Amino acid sequence: MLNATVSGSFHRHMNEITAAVHELAALNVRVLSPADPRIVAAQGEFLFVASDPVRSVLLVQERHLAGIRGASFLWLVCPDGYVGVSTAMEIGVAREAGVPIFATRAPNDLTMREYVTVVPTLSDAVRRAEASTCARRPQGILINPRASIEEAHHILERIGSTLLRQHSYGDPAPQVYREMKELRALAAAPAYMH
Repeated sequence: MLNATVSGSFHRHMNEITAAVHELAALNVRVLSPADPRIVAAQGEFLFVASDPVRSVLLVQERHLAGIRGASFLWLVCPDGYVGVSTAMEIGVAREAGVPIFATRAPNDLTMREYVTVVPTLSDAVRRAEASTCARRPQGILINPRASIEEAHHILERIGSTLLRQHSYGDPAPQVYREMKELRALAAAPAYMH
């Protein structure tokens, strides 16, 4: 199953963002962020949606950026070409992570246009993402905390089993290091959040 994240101005394009989230679900694409785009609260200019598990601007934005990094593609909603500062940052994160960026209209900004692939429809973006080699990305703890914590427990159990095995044959270090690398990838978070 493909994963997607949707970016755009909540203030200007919330109806189009909501429509995109519903259309992606109808196309059997899991929306990592915003999973439920109903506005439920605000802090100054920052809008919180129903799928925001906490009311922290920093954690919500970090969760959205983790959603971008974990997505098969980023769907950019900019029907009038407008891309705000936060969305511009999100385009940069997607670009840095190697996540393809699709939209039905190019951004007004000449530089940002270079990073966005314009497609006729959202269905076309889904088809292109399915053909991409980057279709499966790790979800990470900010996107899906319950599943990530459960997976971390399984990895720790495998490490413990390997280290505590009696009469073990061969060097357990390579297996332990592989498991630890998987655990670090699962728990990856920005350095300032450690």
